[in-house]
Amino acid sequence: MSRTVQARGDSLEGALAQAITELLEAHDGPVDIEVRGADLASWSGRVRFDLEVGGSGAAVEDAAEADAADEGANSPVAGSAATAASPEQEISSEELDEEADAAADFLEGLLDAMDLPGDLRIKLHDDHAELEVIDIGSGALIGRRGQTLEAIQELVRCSLQRQFQRRARVKIDAEGYRARRMEKLVEKAEEAIDAVLDGGEPERLEPMDVFERKAIHQLVAEVDGLTSRSQGREPARRVIIERE
Repeated sequence: MSRTVQARGDSLEGALAQAITELLEAHDGPVDIEVRGADLASWSGRVRFDLEVGGSGAAVEDAAEADAADEGANSPVAGSAATAASPEQEISSEELDEEADAAADFLEGLLDAMDLPGDLRIKLHDDHAELEVIDIGSGALIGRRGQTLEAIQELVRCSLQRQFQRRARVKIDAEGYRARRMEKLVEKAEEAIDAVLDGGEPERLEPMDVFERKAIHQLVAEVDGLTSRSQGREPARRVIIERE
């Protein structure tokens, strides 16, 4: 059978976020997306998601476990979560290829549904894959402060986890947005590191996704006398930099 989720909003990212909340309660199955509305630049239409439901829907990996695995031992909060959860399983290159291909199919369907041009660039790393949509000609997939891109990332994450029954390891980007954002986050983190070393008081960074937090934790781990931890719940989870 199929399940249809409809959401309306003043912006595309708002409608996507509302629909995602509904989709999270669904069972396993492939996701087919149909987007209906006017000009994406001044979105005021309706977004419709069709979800083909299969089986009984086994539970996917706990969010705390996923954060613990991504953020590493440098984070006290992540470390305690990892103790309570089962150890993270390594992913093979074949499994990563499967996830990347499935994510590519998902994104191609989304581009078709939104009637947008664009090509996909896929990069495979040891522990994750990066899919970047290029040559779109607009910021329609990015949105204000990356909100649309984050909504699409969440859709892909949910789709892959329900399809493969494991934590998804695919990162979605559009027109190099995440690389530019990462440069700014590293600059802010370096300023925060200097501030903690000079004044001793902890520094609280802006909300980041799990890939960004992992990079900042690794950056802090290279500085003697400092440690970092994650605080809060998604999507407002932040990195705290402090003295050991």
